[in-house]
Amino acid sequence: MFTVLKLIRFEQWTKNLLIFLVPVLANKTEFSIFYDLIIVFVGFSLLASTGYIINDFLDLESDKAHYLKKNRVLASGKISFKESKLIVLISFVLGSIILLTQNIWILLLSYIYLLVSILYSKYLKYIKFFDVTIISTFFVLRTFLGSLGSGISISIYLLVMILFSSLVIVFGKKLSIFLDDNIVDSRVKKAIQRNYSLKFLSTALQISIGLSLITFNLWIFRDSNILSYSFVFSNILLLIFCVEFYNLTIKSKTEDFIAALKINKLLSMSFIFFIFFTMFGIFI
Repeated sequence: MFTVLKLIRFEQWTKNLLIFLVPVLANKTEFSIFYDLIIVFVGFSLLASTGYIINDFLDLESDKAHYLKKNRVLASGKISFKESKLIVLISFVLGSIILLTQNIWILLLSYIYLLVSILYSKYLKYIKFFDVTIISTFFVLRTFLGSLGSGISISIYLLVMILFSSLVIVFGKKLSIFLDDNIVDSRVKKAIQRNYSLKFLSTALQISIGLSLITFNLWIFRDSNILSYSFVFSNILLLIFCVEFYNLTIKSKTEDFIAALKINKLLSMSFIFFIFFTMFGIFI
């Protein structure tokens, strides 16, 4: 069972919690809304897992050559190719059925996400600016699915905040790979080094961090219309998180954002308490 969870990248489902962001930030916590969004979350996560497994199929040889990715269950041989094909079929069919019970538009958007994620893994992640734009758009899409599933409008300030925050993660990953001397003979790394300079990636990450801080405060004071001292702590914690994230990126430790959160206590604790004080400011 643990092997299957590793194959479907269960820990990556945490990214899909963005689906709940719109109603939470709008202080709409009715049971009916969250019941519907839980269904959307599970269905979309299963389709996302379908994409992860297919991408593992496509990246199998490069994963075997990667000093960390070679430990993935498919690349390491802990699960057979035949078993993986069965699991990917189950996750696709089950995810489709679950989303079909909710909203046909959510299902179609999820299919678009799945298709683009496969194209990204096969082709688009090697194309300059497409690699960055697509992944950041995926984060925005998750938030939009929450808006569509809950029937609550999403503000432009929130969308922009999510966009720049996702760019921090994306540029952090690119820069981390660029600087990682342990990664050799990697098509992805070669594409990054061909498409971007070290100065560009570093500057882009710094700008994205700054814009994330700015747009977070724009959302607080222009959209939520909430004034609370807890947001002072939110800003301090967000700044600590960003500084630590940048420092880890320079050390080539942010290729996998979820893994970085699990390993680095300062990063994870500043992130958790940032969420806590932000939620406290919204609900008090």
